[in-house]
Amino acid sequence: MMPADKLLPRLNKVRPLKPSQWVACCPAHDDRNPSLKITEAGDGTLLLKCWAGCSAAQIVAAIGLDMRDLFPDGGQRSSPRGPSRAAVEHERHIVAIGLSLQARGEKLPKSDLDRLELARRRLAQWEERV
Repeated sequence: MMPADKLLPRLNKVRPLKPSQWVACCPAHDDRNPSLKITEAGDGTLLLKCWAGCSAAQIVAAIGLDMRDLFPDGGQRSSPRGPSRAAVEHERHIVAIGLSLQARGEKLPKSDLDRLELARRRLAQWEERV
């Protein structure tokens, strides 16, 4: 069962706006005119926006669902994902810049040294997984 099939029947005054997008009355507050926008992302995940300010957690709790019910896989990933390429490259750049500055004899402030060490640890941890 897809998330929309779980959520939409529990809402009042549901009306389609366009494919994969609906409005309804928000169950988390006294809503008489639909102020809740529901959008189904390409992977089936539901995105909720209450224009009165209710959070997604408040909305799903009000109708007896959990946040995991907004995801097609119940919020469970089938396989653990590592960091993105961009994240790895970012950490590599931090290490390269820090080492370069140290090689030139510059004294790095403690905050920069701490960040350099964090980048080194992250890279080492990621390389262990591969």
